[in-house]
Amino acid sequence: MTRLLPLVLCSMLPSLAIAQEVAPEPDPLPENLGVHGGGVWEFLDGSDDSSRVMRFPADREKERRLPLRVRLETWEAPAIEVAKRLDDLQGAESLAALRAECLTGAGGVRLIHSPVTGADASTQMKAEAISERIYPTEYEPPSLPCGPITEKPEPPPQTLPESLERLMTTATPTSFETRNTGTSFSAVAQAVAVEEKTWDLAVLFEDVAFQGADHFGHESLDLTMPAFASFRTGGLIRLKEGQWRLLSVMEPPRELDGKHSDKRWVTLVRIDPEG
Repeated sequence: MTRLLPLVLCSMLPSLAIAQEVAPEPDPLPENLGVHGGGVWEFLDGSDDSSRVMRFPADREKERRLPLRVRLETWEAPAIEVAKRLDDLQGAESLAALRAECLTGAGGVRLIHSPVTGADASTQMKAEAISERIYPTEYEPPSLPCGPITEKPEPPPQTLPESLERLMTTATPTSFETRNTGTSFSAVAQAVAVEEKTWDLAVLFEDVAFQGADHFGHESLDLTMPAFASFRTGGLIRLKEGQWRLLSVMEPPRELDGKHSDKRWVTLVRIDPEG
Protein backbone atom coordinates (compact mmCIF):
# COMPACT_ATOMS: atom_id res chain seq x y z
CA MET A 1 0.00 0.00 0.00
CA THR A 2 2.93 2.35 0.79
CA ARG A 3 4.43 1.82 -2.69
CA LEU A 4 1.18 2.82 -4.35
CA LEU A 5 1.12 6.31 -2.76
CA PRO A 6 3.80 7.85 -5.06
CA LEU A 7 1.98 6.50 -8.10
CA VAL A 8 -1.31 7.95 -6.92
CA LEU A 9 0.27 11.34 -6.20
CA CYS A 10 1.98 11.39 -9.59
CA SER A 11 -1.31 10.68 -11.32
CA MET A 12 -2.92 13.62 -9.45
CA LEU A 13 -0.16 16.15 -10.21
CA PRO A 14 -1.44 17.20 -13.69
CA SER A 15 -4.90 18.00 -12.35
CA LEU A 16 -3.42 19.86 -9.38
CA ALA A 17 -1.26 21.96 -11.67
CA ILE A 18 -4.29 22.95 -13.72
CA ALA A 19 -6.27 23.90 -10.64
CA GLN A 20 -3.42 26.05 -9.31
CA GLU A 21 -2.86 28.09 -12.48
CA VAL A 22 -2.79 31.83 -11.79
CA ALA A 23 -5.86 33.61 -13.19
CA PRO A 24 -5.04 36.17 -15.90
CA GLU A 25 -4.93 39.77 -14.74
CA PRO A 26 -7.90 41.93 -15.79
CA ASP A 27 -7.48 44.45 -18.57
CA PRO A 28 -6.39 47.89 -17.37
CA LEU A 29 -9.19 50.39 -16.76
CA PRO A 30 -9.75 53.12 -19.34
CA GLU A 31 -8.39 56.50 -18.38
CA ASN A 32 -11.86 58.07 -18.15
CA LEU A 33 -12.95 55.74 -15.35
CA GLY A 34 -12.65 56.34 -11.65
CA VAL A 35 -13.04 54.22 -8.54
CA HIS A 36 -15.79 55.28 -6.16
CA GLY A 37 -17.15 53.46 -3.14
CA GLY A 38 -15.28 50.29 -3.98
CA GLY A 39 -16.72 50.10 -7.49
CA VAL A 40 -15.97 51.50 -10.89
CA TRP A 41 -18.19 54.33 -12.08
CA GLU A 42 -18.61 55.55 -15.64
CA PHE A 43 -20.10 58.99 -16.02
CA LEU A 44 -22.55 59.13 -18.93
CA ASP A 45 -23.84 62.53 -20.03
CA GLY A 46 -27.65 62.53 -19.97
CA SER A 47 -28.09 59.42 -17.82
CA ASP A 48 -31.55 59.36 -16.22
CA ASP A 49 -30.73 56.81 -13.53
CA SER A 50 -28.26 57.69 -10.81
CA SER A 51 -27.85 54.01 -9.87
CA ARG A 52 -26.37 53.14 -13.26
CA VAL A 53 -22.73 53.47 -14.18
CA MET A 54 -22.02 56.67 -16.10
CA ARG A 55 -19.13 57.90 -18.24
CA PHE A 56 -18.09 61.22 -19.73
CA PRO A 57 -18.51 61.49 -23.52
CA ALA A 58 -15.18 61.59 -25.29
CA ASP A 59 -15.79 65.00 -26.91
CA ARG A 60 -17.29 66.78 -23.90
CA GLU A 61 -13.99 68.43 -22.94
CA LYS A 62 -13.99 70.21 -26.32
CA GLU A 63 -17.59 71.47 -26.09
CA ARG A 64 -18.88 74.78 -24.75
CA ARG A 65 -22.17 74.44 -22.91
CA LEU A 66 -24.10 77.31 -21.42
CA PRO A 67 -24.93 76.81 -17.71
CA LEU A 68 -28.67 77.05 -17.04
CA ARG A 69 -31.08 77.12 -14.13
CA VAL A 70 -34.51 75.50 -14.44
CA ARG A 71 -37.25 76.43 -11.96
CA LEU A 72 -40.68 74.95 -11.42
CA GLU A 73 -43.39 76.18 -9.05
CA THR A 74 -46.77 74.71 -8.16
CA TRP A 75 -49.26 77.03 -6.48
CA GLU A 76 -52.55 76.03 -4.87
CA ALA A 77 -55.50 78.41 -5.21
CA PRO A 78 -59.32 78.26 -5.18
CA ALA A 79 -60.65 76.71 -8.38
CA ILE A 80 -63.10 79.57 -9.08
CA GLU A 81 -60.37 82.20 -8.74
CA VAL A 82 -58.06 80.24 -11.01
CA ALA A 83 -60.75 79.98 -13.70
CA LYS A 84 -61.35 83.75 -13.53
CA ARG A 85 -57.67 84.68 -13.66
CA LEU A 86 -56.92 82.39 -16.59
CA ASP A 87 -59.14 84.60 -18.76
CA ASP A 88 -56.83 87.54 -18.01
CA LEU A 89 -53.55 85.77 -18.75
CA GLN A 90 -52.31 87.23 -22.02
CA GLY A 91 -48.57 86.85 -22.32
CA ALA A 92 -45.59 86.62 -20.00
CA GLU A 93 -46.14 89.98 -18.29
CA SER A 94 -49.60 89.12 -16.99
CA LEU A 95 -48.35 85.75 -15.77
CA ALA A 96 -45.45 87.42 -13.95
CA ALA A 97 -47.92 89.83 -12.31
CA LEU A 98 -50.09 86.91 -11.19
CA ARG A 99 -47.08 85.15 -9.66
CA ALA A 100 -46.02 88.35 -7.90
CA GLU A 101 -49.50 88.52 -6.39
CA CYS A 102 -49.16 84.94 -5.17
CA LEU A 103 -45.83 85.80 -3.53
CA THR A 104 -47.53 88.47 -1.42
CA GLY A 105 -49.57 85.78 0.34
CA ALA A 106 -52.97 86.26 -1.29
CA GLY A 107 -55.85 84.60 0.53
CA GLY A 108 -56.26 80.89 -0.11
CA VAL A 109 -52.98 80.71 -2.07
CA ARG A 110 -49.96 78.68 -1.00
CA LEU A 111 -46.79 77.34 -2.59
CA ILE A 112 -46.83 73.53 -2.89
CA HIS A 113 -43.69 72.68 -4.89
CA SER A 114 -40.66 74.75 -5.91
CA PRO A 115 -37.83 72.52 -7.21
CA VAL A 116 -34.81 74.07 -8.90
CA THR A 117 -32.03 72.33 -10.82
CA GLY A 118 -28.87 73.55 -12.47
CA ALA A 119 -27.99 72.10 -15.85
CA ASP A 120 -25.78 72.55 -18.85
CA ALA A 121 -27.31 72.97 -22.28
CA SER A 122 -28.27 69.63 -23.84
CA THR A 123 -27.47 67.79 -20.61
CA GLN A 124 -30.12 65.97 -18.62
CA MET A 125 -30.29 66.62 -14.90
CA LYS A 126 -32.34 64.80 -12.29
CA ALA A 127 -32.96 65.49 -8.61
CA GLU A 128 -34.86 63.25 -6.19
CA ALA A 129 -36.01 63.35 -2.60
CA ILE A 130 -37.21 59.79 -2.05
CA SER A 131 -38.37 57.64 0.85
CA GLU A 132 -38.92 53.92 0.32
CA ARG A 133 -42.13 52.48 1.71
CA ILE A 134 -42.38 48.72 2.10
CA TYR A 135 -45.87 47.22 2.13
CA PRO A 136 -47.35 43.68 2.04
CA THR A 137 -48.92 42.31 -1.12
CA GLU A 138 -49.87 38.77 0.02
CA TYR A 139 -51.17 37.39 3.31
CA GLU A 140 -51.34 33.98 4.91
CA PRO A 141 -54.77 33.31 6.46
CA PRO A 142 -54.99 32.88 10.23
CA SER A 143 -54.64 29.37 11.64
CA LEU A 144 -54.21 27.54 14.91
CA PRO A 145 -50.81 26.00 15.79
CA CYS A 146 -50.73 22.22 15.18
CA GLY A 147 -48.87 19.63 17.26
CA PRO A 148 -49.09 16.05 18.52
CA ILE A 149 -51.85 15.29 21.01
CA THR A 150 -50.38 13.41 23.95
CA GLU A 151 -53.24 13.75 26.40
CA LYS A 152 -56.95 13.98 26.24
CA PRO A 153 -57.74 17.60 25.49
CA GLU A 154 -59.58 19.53 28.12
CA PRO A 155 -62.85 21.24 27.28
CA PRO A 156 -62.22 24.68 25.76
CA PRO A 157 -62.77 27.57 28.15
CA GLN A 158 -65.61 29.96 27.64
CA THR A 159 -63.22 32.74 26.67
CA LEU A 160 -60.01 32.30 24.69
CA PRO A 161 -56.74 33.79 25.88
CA GLU A 162 -56.00 37.13 24.21
CA SER A 163 -52.85 35.83 22.49
CA LEU A 164 -54.70 32.81 21.03
CA GLU A 165 -57.62 34.95 19.89
CA ARG A 166 -55.21 37.30 18.18
CA LEU A 167 -53.54 34.38 16.41
CA MET A 168 -56.87 33.06 15.13
CA THR A 169 -58.02 36.39 13.72
CA THR A 170 -54.81 37.92 12.29
CA ALA A 171 -53.47 37.30 8.79
CA THR A 172 -49.68 37.16 8.37
CA PRO A 173 -48.03 39.06 5.48
CA THR A 174 -45.84 36.80 3.35
CA SER A 175 -44.82 38.94 0.34
CA PHE A 176 -43.77 42.56 0.16
CA GLU A 177 -43.08 45.27 -2.40
CA THR A 178 -41.45 48.68 -2.23
CA ARG A 179 -42.61 51.96 -3.70
CA ASN A 180 -40.73 55.23 -3.70
CA THR A 181 -42.55 58.18 -2.19
CA GLY A 182 -41.37 61.75 -2.49
CA THR A 183 -40.50 64.07 -5.36
CA SER A 184 -38.42 63.76 -8.52
CA PHE A 185 -37.53 66.52 -10.97
CA SER A 186 -35.73 66.10 -14.30
CA ALA A 187 -35.00 68.53 -17.10
CA VAL A 188 -32.95 68.85 -20.28
CA ALA A 189 -32.78 72.02 -22.39
CA GLN A 190 -31.76 72.54 -25.98
CA ALA A 191 -31.18 75.91 -27.66
CA VAL A 192 -33.57 76.89 -30.46
CA ALA A 193 -31.61 77.86 -33.56
CA VAL A 194 -34.29 80.06 -35.16
CA GLU A 195 -35.11 82.11 -32.03
CA GLU A 196 -32.60 83.95 -29.89
CA LYS A 197 -32.59 83.33 -26.14
CA THR A 198 -35.17 80.58 -26.56
CA TRP A 199 -35.00 77.00 -25.32
CA ASP A 200 -36.86 73.77 -25.85
CA LEU A 201 -37.22 72.25 -22.40
CA ALA A 202 -38.12 68.64 -21.69
CA VAL A 203 -39.23 68.67 -18.07
CA LEU A 204 -40.89 66.16 -15.76
CA PHE A 205 -41.95 66.59 -12.14
CA GLU A 206 -43.58 63.89 -10.02
CA ASP A 207 -44.73 63.76 -6.41
CA VAL A 208 -45.86 60.47 -4.86
CA ALA A 209 -47.34 60.55 -1.36
CA PHE A 210 -48.54 57.85 1.02
CA GLN A 211 -52.10 58.70 2.07
CA GLY A 212 -52.94 55.87 4.41
CA ALA A 213 -54.13 52.29 4.38
CA ASP A 214 -57.24 50.69 2.94
CA HIS A 215 -58.72 47.86 5.01
CA PHE A 216 -60.15 44.68 3.48
CA GLY A 217 -62.24 41.90 5.01
CA HIS A 218 -63.14 41.81 8.67
CA GLU A 219 -61.46 44.40 10.86
CA SER A 220 -59.97 41.75 13.12
CA LEU A 221 -58.03 40.24 10.19
CA ASP A 222 -56.03 43.45 9.82
CA LEU A 223 -55.76 43.09 6.03
CA THR A 224 -54.48 46.43 4.76
CA MET A 225 -53.06 47.81 1.54
CA PRO A 226 -51.43 51.23 1.15
CA ALA A 227 -53.03 54.06 -0.81
CA PHE A 228 -50.71 56.35 -2.79
CA ALA A 229 -51.45 59.69 -4.42
CA SER A 230 -49.45 60.80 -7.46
CA PHE A 231 -49.08 64.23 -9.03
CA ARG A 232 -47.21 64.35 -12.34
CA THR A 233 -46.71 67.19 -14.79
CA GLY A 234 -44.28 67.92 -17.61
CA GLY A 235 -43.60 67.55 -21.29
CA LEU A 236 -41.77 69.41 -24.04
CA ILE A 237 -42.25 73.16 -23.88
CA ARG A 238 -40.57 76.20 -25.53
CA LEU A 239 -39.43 78.96 -23.20
CA LYS A 240 -37.99 82.44 -23.47
CA GLU A 241 -35.13 83.13 -21.09
CA GLY A 242 -36.24 84.80 -17.88
CA GLN A 243 -39.98 84.41 -18.50
CA TRP A 244 -42.44 82.25 -16.60
CA ARG A 245 -44.80 80.09 -18.61
CA LEU A 246 -47.88 78.15 -17.57
CA LEU A 247 -47.19 74.41 -17.65
CA SER A 248 -50.42 72.95 -16.24
CA VAL A 249 -53.51 73.53 -14.11
CA MET A 250 -54.66 70.39 -12.32
CA GLU A 251 -56.92 69.28 -9.52
CA PRO A 252 -54.82 68.13 -6.53
CA PRO A 253 -54.60 64.39 -5.87
CA ARG A 254 -57.78 63.24 -4.16
CA GLU A 255 -57.90 61.92 -0.63
CA LEU A 256 -58.96 58.41 0.35
CA ASP A 257 -62.62 59.42 0.23
CA GLY A 258 -62.29 60.25 -3.50
CA LYS A 259 -64.09 63.58 -3.23
CA HIS A 260 -63.43 66.36 -5.72
CA SER A 261 -61.33 69.27 -4.51
CA ASP A 262 -62.33 72.92 -4.79
CA LYS A 263 -58.63 73.80 -5.20
CA ARG A 264 -56.41 73.84 -8.26
CA TRP A 265 -52.66 73.37 -8.59
CA VAL A 266 -51.16 75.87 -11.03
CA THR A 267 -47.67 74.91 -12.24
CA LEU A 268 -45.24 77.41 -13.77
CA VAL A 269 -41.84 76.78 -15.33
CA ARG A 270 -38.92 79.04 -16.20
CA ILE A 271 -35.38 78.82 -17.55
CA ASP A 272 -32.51 81.27 -16.95
CA PRO A 273 -28.88 81.35 -18.01
CA GLU A 274 -26.52 81.50 -15.03
CA GLY A 275 -24.18 84.44 -14.94
